[in-house]
Parts: sequence; structure tokens; C-alpha cells
Amino acid sequence: MTSPSTQPQSTQPVPAGQAGAQDGGARRRGLDAGSWWVLALPPVVTFVIMLWGITGASYWRDEAATMSAAQRPLGNLLRTLGNIDAVHGAYYLLIWVMVHVGGSGELVTRLPSAVAMACAAAAVVAIGRRLISPWAGLASGLVFAILPEVSLYGQDARPYAIVVALAALASYLLVRVMDAGPDARHRWLIGYALSVAALGIVDIFGLLLLTAHAVTVGLRCLRETGSAGTERSRAARSLALGWLAAAAAGCLLTSPVLALGYVQRGTLSWLTPPNFAAVTGLHDLVGPATMSVGVILVIAAGLVVSALLGRGRLRANWPGSVPALCLPWLILPPAILLAASVITPVYTLRYVLLCIPAIALLAGAGLASLGWIAGPVALVVIALLGVPMQQQVRAPNGHVDNVRQADRIVADNRRPGDGVLEYKAENFAQAYPYGIRQLIPIAQAESPIQSATLVGTFLPDPVVRQRLTHVSRVWVVEYGRRTPLIILNGLHFRLVRKWKISDIWLYLYEHPAIPGTAP
Repeated sequence: MTSPSTQPQSTQPVPAGQAGAQDGGARRRGLDAGSWWVLALPPVVTFVIMLWGITGASYWRDEAATMSAAQRPLGNLLRTLGNIDAVHGAYYLLIWVMVHVGGSGELVTRLPSAVAMACAAAAVVAIGRRLISPWAGLASGLVFAILPEVSLYGQDARPYAIVVALAALASYLLVRVMDAGPDARHRWLIGYALSVAALGIVDIFGLLLLTAHAVTVGLRCLRETGSAGTERSRAARSLALGWLAAAAAGCLLTSPVLALGYVQRGTLSWLTPPNFAAVTGLHDLVGPATMSVGVILVIAAGLVVSALLGRGRLRANWPGSVPALCLPWLILPPAILLAASVITPVYTLRYVLLCIPAIALLAGAGLASLGWIAGPVALVVIALLGVPMQQQVRAPNGHVDNVRQADRIVADNRRPGDGVLEYKAENFAQAYPYGIRQLIPIAQAESPIQSATLVGTFLPDPVVRQRLTHVSRVWVVEYGRRTPLIILNGLHFRLVRKWKISDIWLYLYEHPAIPGTAP
């Protein structure tokens, strides 16, 4: 998949400002008529893949939290954000608009994530074609499109796809900042600062990207200052100071969300210290283990083939700017969160999804290095290795928690006056309207809207037991591990039926001596 436009004009490294001028002709030729599809194809393919089966998987527990936020009056949502999940406030406001315009179905609520992944693919293509070649950009964008994790979070009513898109956009703007001359750099720095601000507002952990960008900028400055001439040294200082100012401005714009996130840091209490499995599980950013191995082999093969073709081809196919951008991007955010988790748990794979574009760029460089025949064949093989997981994430339990089926079971079997007790499943009632939401919440003191929270507030156990004496049937909805139902002890309820749906347990208890009246 190499192109004549990728042949180097010189084997000597070129400074950032001069690179933009010397390579401008080649890059413009890559944008001539007939090449527009190279930029357009990956985002179109990504969007089509995102739409494929987008309503197949049930809402899961975190999507149920999104629905709880989005299905309430706007004023109440703003009050809620003052109590919890302010870090997701911008996303909740977006979904609030979507729900009030198009309804609460999976297509409407997941559509922003699908669009975001398509935009991320466009940014990946733009980075690849600017750093390497149009064909490397095309290959990178297509690799991004076929990754199962991209599908999983591109069909998820949560903010992670938008984080991926903003991380890719910020990285593209950083490339433009480093390529631009001092006189033209300011407009790219403004765009970069705004993208960093948006990234932090959508997800404060997205700001970890700045640590990677700091290394990338540092490496560029070291290369510039290592060259003879005071002009290059001044250019390096200008680049470093400009980037630092833009990054600081982005963080400053994000600071209100950072402050609220710190105050509400208790929402991370569900996280546990990562173990070795968490470290080795980073391959999940690609997909199943076989797919991860395929991507690694493609990158390795691309390096070997390029090296065998000579130093000039190696530099053309693998310019130093590629590892300087992608390796810190891929390594530092997970490493920082894993290290910080030694003190307090802050790591989960969802918080490092912003690293996925770096993987796609490295794999795209490898595919482009393999040539016109081997490259496309390798891409097809990688795509096929991911097909089982692509199908899995679109299954009804593709997001693990099949809340929809549980809700339908309740809807088919409930009676007027039935109560419900929920364990680690308090927001499931917000996901769908026809089952659990119609039951009487025995343990609830205030509803989510009344309390301006996502799940409501709850009564002490003695009060709950007293209320249970006034219902003849009670449902128990439990997420995850089964726990003893101590609260029912001594109340003479008997288990009538139970169901296991994905990782959700449903129990139906009946008290034959109590008439079916509400508490």
C-alpha cells in the first residue's frame, strides 16, 4: 500500500517548520482530485459499522444512569449534577436534548457515540496521511473502523466515544502545531487549547493525554535544539512555550469540572485496586487476543519489510514523528492510572480508551509498509479475527447486563401492587419503562427526581421490613454476585420463581397471608 508520493526527497531529518514547507507539495498532491475518498472512506465505513446492530444490545447499568439523567426536567438535571456525576454533565446535557427530541430508544441515545467514532476515524486518517502518507492514513482509519472496542463504545450511551474523538482531534491539532511555522502556529494552538478543554469537560481523565503530548513536544524540541543554529533553538523554545500555554489554557477552561470532580470523587468508590490481569488486559483495547496478536505482527512485519528495503524507505514508512506521537499516547495514560491506583483505585479500561487511535496509527503504518497486496490481505485477516467479538457486542447481552430482558420478564409476570427490592441495580428501573419501573419501590425514600440524584435515597432496614408487611408479592432485582436476602428473614415470604439473565438475578417472592395492597 505504498504510494509514489511517499518516496523521500531526502534522507536527512527536516525541522518542523521546514518540514511543513518542503513536504507541502507532496502533501498537496495527496489531496488532489481523486484522493478525497482516501480521507472520506474510513469515517463512512466506521459510521456504517456503528449503525450495524446499534439497537441489538440492551442498555447496561451505566447506560441506565444516563437514562436516569436524561429523562428528567432540565432544572432537576442541573441540580443533580451539583450532587453527582458533574464530570459527565456535558454529556448528560447532550443526551437530554437527544431524548427530548427523539425519544429514549437505543438508536437515539447511542447515535452521538456512533457519530463521534466516525469523527475519530477522520482524525486518525488525517494524522496518518500528514505524518506518513495518504495510504497509511487510509489504512489507519480502516483499522480503527474494524476494532471491536470501537464498535462496543460507538454503540454505548456513555461519553467514551466522544473522548476518543476529542483525543484524536487534539492529537491532529498537535501535529499541525508542530508542523506550522511560528507565524502560522497561533491559530492551531487556539484550536488545540479548545480541543483540550472539551476533552477535559467531557472526561477529566482525558487530560492524561497531555502527559503524552508533553513527551511528544519534548522529543521534537530536543531534536530541534540538537541541530546546529540558533534559529532552530528559538523555534524549539517557541514551540514548547506555545504548547505549554495552550495546554494550560485548556486546563483552565476545564477547571470548574475538575473542582466538582474532586468534590464528588466518592463516585469512584466502586473501583478496586488493579491486579496483573488489569495490566495484561490492555490488549482489550484492540479486541480478542488473536486480533491483538495479528495487529502486533502487522506492525513488526511492516518494520522489518521497511528496514530490508533500505534506510530511506524505513524513514519514509516510519518517520520518527510516528513513534514520538503514538508510543507516549499508548503507554502513558494507562501507566499513570495504574501507578496512581497503588494509592487509590482510579483505573478501569474505559478510562484509557483514548489510546485506541494510537494503536490504529501504528497498525496503519505497518499495513502501508507491506505493499499493495500484502497490506490489504493483512487488513482483511485482522478484520476476520474480530468478527466473533463484533457479533458478540451486538447480541442482547453484548454490554454484559441484559436489563431489557429482565425488564420484560417483570412486565410479563407482574401484578398490581407488586413491590421491588434492588441490590446494586437501583438504576435499572430508569433504563426501560415497562417492567421494573412499574413496581412499587419498597426501600426508596425519595425518587431520583425528588432527591436530585441518579438512583434516589433509601430507607433504613427496619422501615423497609415494616413496609414489606403490607405487600403480598415482592420482586428482588440483584446485579452480580448473589447475596443472602437477610431483609426478608422472618417475614414468611416464599420464593415462587427465579430467573438468571446475563449477570442479573430476578427473584419473585410471595406471602400468601397478605392481601395484594400497596404500602
